[in-house]
Amino acid sequence: QLSSDFAYIGMGVMPSLLLHTAILFLLESGWKIKKKTMATTITIIYLPVIPLTLTAVRIIFFEEDHVLMSVSPIVKPFIIWLLFSIFASAVISRILSAKVEEVEEQKFHFSIFWILIFITILVTFTVLLEGRTIPYIGEYMVLATMLSSIFPSIIFSYYVYRYNYMEFVLRRSVFYSFLAILVICLYYFGIRQLSKYLEFNYSVNAKALEAVLIIALVYWFPKLKENVQGLMRRLFFKRIADSEYLLNDLSHQISADLLIDLSLLLENIVESIKKATAIKNVNLILFKGGNTQVVGSGENTFIARDDILNTVKYFDKGEIAALDRHEITDASIINEMKRLEMFFVFPIFKDRKLTGLLTLGKSRRGMRLPADCLEQLMIIANQISSAMAKAELIQEKLQLERKMYENEKLSSLGRLSTSVAHEVKNPLSSIKAIVQVLKEDFRNEAKTQKSLSIIVEEIDRLTKVVNQLLVFAKPHGDSKTNVKISDLINKVLVVLRHEAKMNNIAIHLDVPNDLPLITADEGSLTEVFFNIIHNAIQAMSEGGKLTISITYEQKNDYIRVVFEDNGTGISQEDIGKIFEPFYTTKQMGTGLGLAIVKKKLEEVRGLIHVESENSKTRFIVNIPLSEGVLASTN
Repeated sequence: QLSSDFAYIGMGVMPSLLLHTAILFLLESGWKIKKKTMATTITIIYLPVIPLTLTAVRIIFFEEDHVLMSVSPIVKPFIIWLLFSIFASAVISRILSAKVEEVEEQKFHFSIFWILIFITILVTFTVLLEGRTIPYIGEYMVLATMLSSIFPSIIFSYYVYRYNYMEFVLRRSVFYSFLAILVICLYYFGIRQLSKYLEFNYSVNAKALEAVLIIALVYWFPKLKENVQGLMRRLFFKRIADSEYLLNDLSHQISADLLIDLSLLLENIVESIKKATAIKNVNLILFKGGNTQVVGSGENTFIARDDILNTVKYFDKGEIAALDRHEITDASIINEMKRLEMFFVFPIFKDRKLTGLLTLGKSRRGMRLPADCLEQLMIIANQISSAMAKAELIQEKLQLERKMYENEKLSSLGRLSTSVAHEVKNPLSSIKAIVQVLKEDFRNEAKTQKSLSIIVEEIDRLTKVVNQLLVFAKPHGDSKTNVKISDLINKVLVVLRHEAKMNNIAIHLDVPNDLPLITADEGSLTEVFFNIIHNAIQAMSEGGKLTISITYEQKNDYIRVVFEDNGTGISQEDIGKIFEPFYTTKQMGTGLGLAIVKKKLEEVRGLIHVESENSKTRFIVNIPLSEGVLASTN
């Protein structure tokens, strides 16, 4: 009798519990409700339990007053309260289906919504609208109404197994239990019965046959285990199977012996881990000297080493196990992980030295990742280090090959320049001297003087071309001094401002006050800036504006100079060729200006980059304050 009382009290509490659970789901999704309002709401929800518990007790003593058949004024309030609770829970599920971000959670709440709406309609029609009295179908309506209560449980159980809402603890136990039952059934209903049948009908030795079949079962067991595991993953643990497959595939990609583009590889690692774990905030933090590089999808696009100092110290002690925010007890590390929204941290070591961290944010519904997934991520973190080393080795080899190719080109150009100097420059000097003499002889003949002046101009132009060839090909000297970039640009502008003014071009120079000095060849940099500014002026033959801005990138220790003009622009096809020797799109010109610019910048380990869109062109020059800086920042 005591158990019956508890059962019927539970029935009276059920609507309140259902609505309470729905509200808790709503709060977990981020819905803000004041504590006092929440307490009042919960109290109101459980008030109907008091009279309805008495109603439930009465039902047990009067079988004719069945909850679905009674029309008494005492039972109807329970039905109305039940319908209200179910309908309110359905509305909350619909709100949650639109509010949550995970696709699986959306499907779960949407399924619960429709099931609860269906139950509400069914109970309303059967009980309140007297659907139970309809001939022939009334009894079936009552049966369907009673059975409808199991539908939410079925939906919930399905999502527990398929999408792992109850953690991953059920996976192994369910699998091995099912496998054990299958093996027992194979033996008892298969091997045992077959042996008895053959012994009875064909006088076969049953014990010997059983022994042979058991040995065969043992031999076949690994294959059986693999097939059963695959079947259960597809039926119940699809999300886990997909995650393991994606992480295994990523591991194979990293370890594949292929040419590696490091930036693409790191981005692919981040995206693949996001897809496999359904975690949105995934970052790779790489340490390069005193700087950090962040590759990832989280909001923390810049993370300084000081931001993760305690985490780094933890791994510097030799710890190789991943950090799980659910398990660690160090308050300083917990604070860092909370501040940067990190829940899992995997170390990346190279030669026992910490070179980076793989960090993951909050997992689905805040649950811990399964052990298998954590093991795979740890393997991937170890592979990242070797992949980076391999990528750097490949890049060094490619750069060496490019350098050898470039040196071969320069060597050929040097031999050509020497030949030109002997075969062209010397005769040009002789021709110019003779023409100068002729100009003296025909001093009074204006027409002849004009023709001879044109010859002198063309000789000077050819001499300039030859000199540019010699400048491009000759080895650079090592006359470095401390120079200020803004002073060099101002010297160039003194020479070119007149030409710019004649072409109706405004030049604006933006220089910060605290610009540091750099160590470089003053003559080389002057030539670099002269060529770039002169090219910009020539590109704005109909007037325009040239903006030169200088900034100091303190993080990577280099000076950036940006030259922006609104001239004719450069086509995407030509951008890749403009730094090649002798390549030009101008009617007049040698095509050596920008080739010299690139060569001079390489001598100081500088970089130049071009961007052009419509009529705007930007030449971006990065010059390190000390050699070797740009090699790690590019």
